[in-house]
Amino acid sequence: MNQTRRSKILIVDDVPESALITKALLARGNFKDIDIARGGRDALEKCGVAEDGEDVVEGEVDYQLVILDVMMPDMDGLEVCARMRLSQRTRYLPILMLTATIDVELLNQAFMAGADDFLTKPIDEIRLLARVRTLLRIRREQERRALREEDLRIQNDALRQGQAGMSLIEPQTDLLKRRIFDLIISDCRSQNRSAALSLLQVVDFDAFVALRGEEAADVLTHHLAELLQSIAAPLDILMVSNGPGSFLLIHPGAADAEELEVWNRKARGAVEQAQMVHGNSIQSEYVTLWTTTAWAPPDDLALSADNLVDTTKQILLERQ
Repeated sequence: MNQTRRSKILIVDDVPESALITKALLARGNFKDIDIARGGRDALEKCGVAEDGEDVVEGEVDYQLVILDVMMPDMDGLEVCARMRLSQRTRYLPILMLTATIDVELLNQAFMAGADDFLTKPIDEIRLLARVRTLLRIRREQERRALREEDLRIQNDALRQGQAGMSLIEPQTDLLKRRIFDLIISDCRSQNRSAALSLLQVVDFDAFVALRGEEAADVLTHHLAELLQSIAAPLDILMVSNGPGSFLLIHPGAADAEELEVWNRKARGAVEQAQMVHGNSIQSEYVTLWTTTAWAPPDDLALSADNLVDTTKQILLERQ
């Protein structure tokens, strides 16, 4: 799924006015979840990294991107960047360096320290937002690649052990399987994080199968998966396969279901615009989607997900 994510970004700048200007520019690009570190040591502490690069706390870092000023009195940006690259928590965290001058030697040192990109001050809003979105997109693709590599490893292990069905990816849709959704719910519960949930279901899907057969239904599900994945959404919204003609989405950490509801409207519109002929539905000549959302605190997520599925089945049965 595409980006426009409300990512958590750390701005590291010892000059408060400069940090606030950067924060304001990011806010114009709809990046609202932003922390400010007043220096290099403060940045390492916020990321859970000791000054020697060792991890202070376990788990993943809270940020998806660091915007790091080069010139700071307590610990300069080059040193901060180098120490972050020594930590397991921040080794692959995107780092955008800010510098007041285009000094070839300085920039070379920045890249050697592990910076991903740089911008010169005063900051241009368009360039800043473009760099931030690009780095977030690259990071997201790295995460996807790592997931697929893990999937291949599991499949290889399964082949060696003579087992089947251990893949993380649903081959029919190239989406993650439902069990990943359940694992994320479990992770939200363990981290005390709420989440928004959404279910998308093809209306009268069983009737479509009865008319056109299983093979045509598989083709439809695959086509829908490709179409839905092409719709822009926050990066941390994850879509999984919920079986033929059905998809589940989860937005961990969401304060409400608003972003999922907005995305659902886009999804319904895209499917209607595609005008895929159904041929056996009393609701429409074309394939349509039924969508529903919910928001739940950590302990209620599993029950809410089950309720979404059960309620949708009942509603669609009553509409036939």
